[in-house]
Amino acid sequence: MAFGKIISADNRGRKKNSQEANSSISSEGQGLKFRFDVSTFRLLGRELITDRITALFELVKNSYDANADNVSVEFYNVNKVSLNSKIIIRDDGLGMSYTDIKNKWMVIGTNSKRSSRLSPAPYFRKVVGQKGVGRFAVDKLGSTMTLTTKRADSPQITTLETDWKEYEKLSKQLDLFDPSNEELSANRKFFTDIENRYWVEKRNDDSHGTTIEITSIRDPWTELDIERAYKELAKLVSPINKLNHPFSIRIKSNEYENFKDLEVLSKAINHATEEITVKFDSENKLQESLKYEKGELKLITTPYKKMGPVYLKLYYFDKKAKDIYKKEYQGGNIDGLKIYRDGVITTPFAEYEAQDIKKRDILGIDKRRYSGFFDKVSSSDLLGFIEISETNNPSIIDSTNRQDFVDNEEYRELKSFIIEQLDELEKYLKGEKDREKRQTESNLKDARDKLKVFTSIVRDLRNTSPSDLHGQFDALEQQSIQIKAYVERGIKQYIDIDKKLTRQENLFLSLMSLQDYALEIAHVVRTSLGKIAGIASYLYRRLPETDLNEEFRGAAKQVYDEMQSLDSVVSFLLSYAKSNTDFKEFDMKVLIEKAFDMHKHIFEKENIKSIVEINSSLLITHNEKFVEDIIENLISNSVKAVKNNDGEKIIKCTGLVEENQFIIYFSDNGYGIKEEDKNRIFNIYHTSTAEQGGAGIGLYVVKTRIESMKGSVEVIENEFKPTGATFKIELPFNKYGIKNE
Repeated sequence: MAFGKIISADNRGRKKNSQEANSSISSEGQGLKFRFDVSTFRLLGRELITDRITALFELVKNSYDANADNVSVEFYNVNKVSLNSKIIIRDDGLGMSYTDIKNKWMVIGTNSKRSSRLSPAPYFRKVVGQKGVGRFAVDKLGSTMTLTTKRADSPQITTLETDWKEYEKLSKQLDLFDPSNEELSANRKFFTDIENRYWVEKRNDDSHGTTIEITSIRDPWTELDIERAYKELAKLVSPINKLNHPFSIRIKSNEYENFKDLEVLSKAINHATEEITVKFDSENKLQESLKYEKGELKLITTPYKKMGPVYLKLYYFDKKAKDIYKKEYQGGNIDGLKIYRDGVITTPFAEYEAQDIKKRDILGIDKRRYSGFFDKVSSSDLLGFIEISETNNPSIIDSTNRQDFVDNEEYRELKSFIIEQLDELEKYLKGEKDREKRQTESNLKDARDKLKVFTSIVRDLRNTSPSDLHGQFDALEQQSIQIKAYVERGIKQYIDIDKKLTRQENLFLSLMSLQDYALEIAHVVRTSLGKIAGIASYLYRRLPETDLNEEFRGAAKQVYDEMQSLDSVVSFLLSYAKSNTDFKEFDMKVLIEKAFDMHKHIFEKENIKSIVEINSSLLITHNEKFVEDIIENLISNSVKAVKNNDGEKIIKCTGLVEENQFIIYFSDNGYGIKEEDKNRIFNIYHTSTAEQGGAGIGLYVVKTRIESMKGSVEVIENEFKPTGATFKIELPFNKYGIKNE
């Protein structure tokens, strides 16, 4: 790209008097000007645009904004880099005049697209470029550029040359520059001082468009590289948003037969297990959203949110569907949801990354991806298109670093909305999975029972049949008995596998809930070790001063107490290493009091008042580890909630026996729970304490553990007003042998 001053071929090398005015020190009373170091071209080019496929994206997007119907991306002699290697981006758009080049192309961060967000008539496309830096993408592809452009109403064609090697050369020279040397500073060249050659030729016809020829290519392009470019360019325009005017992209190569002249097309999406559309009603300002209810996935409507209306097209693929899709679309990836603005992909989703492990989880979908345990879908299960518009969603803004969107309330609301749709889809998929599981188990048992009846009938027929047929009936009976044994073995294996998966899920949940506890314990251990080190230093310096014996005894007692505390928390941590899920009898009151006692150092450190009120001992026969997980996660959740209280900090647990239920009320006077969050706080990875290390696991563990005990948990009106939260937990007596002593 060409930046800085433009000079004609006849005036190349002419000195500008304005250099003196750019002296690094102004006279007293005058202002100082910002200037750009020569290395700016790298910062805005190859260091901002992270890969060359994204660079192609940027240049093709410029063609879209210029009302082009057709754009071709041409590769010549790029398999091995040579003097003959070049990449050409050619379009039939509006083109530029000399004035356009000077006042728009050559101006960094130009506001031409920001001041008019629609391209000229008759296309009126919503322009995609806004920052005024996308043209620097050329530097990522090669170090020399020749731009040739013409408008239909102009009798001349303008050519501009930029040689990034000149910028690079000067940048390296300035690396040795001493900015404190005033004499050298007066003659120092800046980014805007480098001149770029241009010339004008007559062409009196109605042709129009822009051609960018890039030479001195930086890297070779293999056929696989061009194939990846094809796939990414196919995502530029949304397949579900039909453009009023055509926008065709072609890839051409003189080396690869498959890309001799190939149109880039968005492939139709077939073979999805589930296809879902979420729309909005602009007339009544209503937004559709998914709701799983009574075994069905329904659409409900609610008023527009602050983020604005959203259109969502979602395709879900199970394993079988994925295999079919990948077989039909060779090399095609199922790679998650992407956001499109006015029909064109947004910048954060245009950033190409070949390796899956390095791909950014922009919407936070894959951090929920432990689908083996939690029935969560991941990006590899989904293809989706989220349609927004600049008019309806003005606060959803691409960030300048190209990696994400500007973090604001509207964007957070959009992410939350998308995750909520996936949550409802996951509930539906889990419901279908459970239904199929029940049906399979029922079919196996039904087959076993029918075989049992069949065997009995065969035996009765044998007893009433002629003796010469007994051998045949005996063989038939043996065969049916053998098949019945196979079916029973299948039932047992089916049940064993289900139990094994449950054990794995329980162990994983325990490890995840341990994460929060371990974070707090790490602080406790560090504090205790600091105290012990301080006391040890004191004893080392003062022993054997006999007049301080009482102080020594007190210090020794402190060391002993600290070591006992460390021993207790380490023992508690070690208990998590036990994967035993056997049921045993234990006292609920003792367990809760012990859990609170394990946190006393945290309570002391944070100045938290803890209250435990259990009205009687309660013996329960169940998995003790499950109940520890419940209490541990509730405590951890409350500690985070009250940590920043200005006044008193309270965590309270009350246990009551009512009829045939044990009821726990768990409360704190922390920051509380927003009304809109009350229905989703138990969702996995929903967290309001990310800045404190919260992973959004704790309350999910609480809910799943309680439900496994046939109990329930809900958020009720808080007992500490005006802030805080109270959870009500109900555990039935008759399910798991709870006994009131």
